Order: sequence, then structure tokens, then C-alpha cells
Amino acid sequence: MNAELCNLLVYLEAPGIAAKTLAQMEKAPTQEEQMEYARALRVLTTGWTMPERSEYFSWFLKAANFKGGNSLRGFLTKMKSDAVATLSPKDQAQLQAILDARPAAPAPIAGKPRTLVKKWKLDDLAPQLAEGLKNRDFDRGRRLFGEANCFTCHRFTTEGGAQGPDLTGAGGRFNPRDLLESIITPSKEVSDQYQAIVIEQNDGKVVTGRIVNYNNDTMIVMTNMLDPNGLVNVNAKNVASIEKSNTSMMPEGLLDTLDQDEVLDLMAYLLSRGERSSTMFGVKTAEAKSP
Repeated sequence: MNAELCNLLVYLEAPGIAAKTLAQMEKAPTQEEQMEYARALRVLTTGWTMPERSEYFSWFLKAANFKGGNSLRGFLTKMKSDAVATLSPKDQAQLQAILDARPAAPAPIAGKPRTLVKKWKLDDLAPQLAEGLKNRDFDRGRRLFGEANCFTCHRFTTEGGAQGPDLTGAGGRFNPRDLLESIITPSKEVSDQYQAIVIEQNDGKVVTGRIVNYNNDTMIVMTNMLDPNGLVNVNAKNVASIEKSNTSMMPEGLLDTLDQDEVLDLMAYLLSRGERSSTMFGVKTAEAKSP
């Protein structure tokens, strides 16, 4: 189901459309797609359950950290206002805590430039995982998630971007070795949902990336996940061929500016689902010591 069909089904108040659209929002690989589905749902007045309403309005807390500046914030504010207007007084009272909630402060998307430590290979680090994921430092893991540019593309709990998969549940989907391998060699296995395409144009120019929007004859392509606002317009009439790329848009070498201890702190953070109480953490960090 694409956004255009979703708009039609919302207009027709099709049974179950709220749940189906929320599922599409969860799977959507870009913030633009998520917003298209959210925009469609904002005018739906019937067929909601309270958990679905809660999920929908909770999405605005995540979207507050999307990239786009003041114009995007205004767009989201108007969208939320339209959705609130469809609530009965009883439903609004039940949802008031979520409606009044403030989004978490944006994460430190990137830290100071770091120098090369080592071009890490899987065999260098995998043997350390069995015993190395003990007494790790939660706060340093979170900081390194930002310094390694992970927050730019990936959401973790309530922070980060939406260009790549949400990594909050990575600890439930991957064992430590497989997660490490997916970071070190991101092109070994690329999900269809996040696969790039190679567009060859009639003049021989090639654009590689992901199509984030298709408007009339214009394809809008994101070519760099670390700069999601750097988009390229391609005229569909000038396209000679389109093929799937076997190369991940996630760059290699993201761990190469970290030392071994830092890699293990980052791995523990990724596997923790954001839970400071995880048994992997034993170091009392500055935040934990604060009164």
C-alpha cells in the first residue's frame, strides 16, 4: 500500500485502515514516507482503537527530531493540530499526557573529527565479544553512537534519523557477532527495504541512491545517507535504465576511528535497547552518579 492508495482508503474510511497505515509508517525507510502516511491519517475520524491513537500521536515525538528546519516543524505542528481536531473530548482527555509530552532533546549527531585508529576487520573484534561485553560504559556508548555518525541515519529509542533501520531492537534481532559484521561489512547483506538503485540517464550520467519521492516526471533521489537533505532530481523521461545496487548506502569504516574498548562500549549500547540497567553495563558513569 503506497501513500496515494492510503489517502483514498482513509477517505473511504476503510475498515482497519488505521492499523494498516501505522504498520506502513513503521516500515517506511525515510522520514518523507513516514510523513506521507501520517498526513493521510490526520483526518481519519473513525475506526481507531486507543492504542492506535497513542501510537500515532507518539510518532510526533519521534518526528520532532527529523531533519528539515523550521518549515518542517511548522508542517508537523499543523498536521498534529489537524489530528487533534478529530478527537472527541473523551479521547483527548485519555491522550492528554501524550499530546502534552515534549520530545527528547536531539542527540549529538556528530562529535569532533577523530583520527584513524585501525581498519577493523571482523576477525579482530569478534573474539572479544564473549567476555568483552561486560562492565561496559553506557554513556560512552551513547556518545560514540553520535561520534560514529550513527544517529544521522538511525533511530535509537527516541533519538536519531530515519534514513536507515531503527536500531532500538537490534539486540533482539542480532547476536553480537552478526551485529558487528553488519557494521564492518554493511554490503554483505542489504535489506530490500533500504537497497539503493543505480539510475543511468540517456546522457550517460549515473545517479546512485534511494528514491524518496516521485512527483510527476521527477524522481527525487537521496544519494548520501549522511546528508539526507542533499537530494538530486532526475527527470524520469531521461532515464535509460534502473538497476538495484549491491552496495549498501551505509559507508564502511565507521568503527575505524574507535579503539577496541570504544567499539565494545558502542556494541553494548546497541545491544542494550537503550536500557541502562542492562547487565552489560557495570561502570558508574557521570550521569549515573548524578543526584
